[in-house]
Amino acid sequence: MISYALQLATRYDGLVIASFPDLPGVSALGRDDDEAIGEARRALEEAMAGYARDGVAPPPANARAAVSVSVPRPLPIPA
Repeated sequence: MISYALQLATRYDGLVIASFPDLPGVSALGRDDDEAIGEARRALEEAMAGYARDGVAPPPANARAAVSVSVPRPLPIPA
C-alpha cells in the first residue's frame, strides 16, 4: 500500500476541495469532508491506474498530513 497525504479546504461556496500535495492535478470536490475524501480516493485510484497503464512509477509520497488516503501500489503493465 502507498499512502498519500490529503489536504482539505472549504471553498467560498461551502464545497470541500480535497487535494494531494504530492500529486499535482489529482483532486476532488465534495459537499462535506467525507464526500470529498471518498471522491479523492476514487481520483487517486484513477491516477494510480494511469501510472500503471503508462508504465510510469507514481511520485513518492513525501508530504505528511492529518488525513491520508491509501491505495494498493500500482503494478506496471507490460507493453
